[in-house]
Amino acid sequence: AVALLACGCGSGTSPTATATTIAPGSPWLGAFAAAALPVPVNSLQALDCVDASRCWAVGSTVGVGGAPNGAAVITTTTGGAAWSSQVIPTAVGYLSGIGCSDRRHCTAVGQAGQGSNGPGAIITTSDGGAIWTQQSVPAGLSDVTAVSCLADGRCTALGTVPGGVTALVSPGSGSPWLQEGTLPAAVSGATSISCTDVQHCWVAARTTVDLSHVAGTVDVTLDGGATWTALPVPAGIGNLDGVSCLDGSTTSTSSTQGTGTSTTGGNATPLGVPGVACVVVGTTGTTLNGARTGHGIVLTTSSGGAEWSSQPATPLAAALTGVSCTAPGSCVAVGSTVATSTQAGLVMLTGPKGATWRQAAVVGAPQPLTAVSCVSSSRCVVVGESISEHL
Repeated sequence: AVALLACGCGSGTSPTATATTIAPGSPWLGAFAAAALPVPVNSLQALDCVDASRCWAVGSTVGVGGAPNGAAVITTTTGGAAWSSQVIPTAVGYLSGIGCSDRRHCTAVGQAGQGSNGPGAIITTSDGGAIWTQQSVPAGLSDVTAVSCLADGRCTALGTVPGGVTALVSPGSGSPWLQEGTLPAAVSGATSISCTDVQHCWVAARTTVDLSHVAGTVDVTLDGGATWTALPVPAGIGNLDGVSCLDGSTTSTSSTQGTGTSTTGGNATPLGVPGVACVVVGTTGTTLNGARTGHGIVLTTSSGGAEWSSQPATPLAAALTGVSCTAPGSCVAVGSTVATSTQAGLVMLTGPKGATWRQAAVVGAPQPLTAVSCVSSSRCVVVGESISEHL
């Protein structure tokens, strides 16, 4: 696996005087640099950076000497320049998501065992990863696919249950995990969640069209996960794999946005959240598990999902799988290139004030980039299936 770090700074978090923009006219500074990862880490699926120096990433390892593949948690204290592995419970077979509240408290989610049907697994640390502890999860979960944690320690996760996806909530560090409401019935998979406070979370997911085709959906909860509603999104959307939301209600541009409504049985239900800016990324490809058959999609909203706008993506992008925003209009997305070119990881960045998204870099390794976490316009870490880099 690889990590990519982009940095336009010295030892602190502020750009140096010599830092230059990655893409002309964009707010992003620095240059991407590759970083080696601990052996035998093979694939990284998610990461979270709590500040300019400390991040965690999760994924899988390659089995050695006939041993099965295993789960991996790695961490950096240098903003992505160097990584080390952490010891996790041996019962965990795979990890697909991680969320951290601060430099000591993190939650990672995935599956226990090596089977394809779980059960789901959640592990937590309260000492920066020196000790990871496996948590009890509600019965019937075959996988836990994503998690988002707030600074107060509350975490919301997504679990796969027979027939759909359910929300799991832990009110704080050490608190038990409670099963909350299920996502709309058509949702068959959810890969990313972003929460702005204890009540409001957004999920990038997919619905089943037929045995081999899916359509993208964005679902929102306004009551801490008890109930979920599908938001209206443009037609022609395939898999949606990444979401990043920020409460921009203090800005003049977003505080004037209203909510949309959905009418069910004669009752109007508000959709969206005024003042919340979200970016969702994915692909036009609708084939289940299709490889590089579509084109990258970027959807933005400044009303918490009441209305969405499609942003132009570079023609080289086949699918965008992760996105991280440090402020409304300042975001980085990652993914993979189209099938007509040599497969490689791809990074895209917003232009000034959310203008045309610009292609920043095509990473030469023949594997896609899967996740990104940024803490400023000059501190980003990107991970993928065979690479890791930083800004």
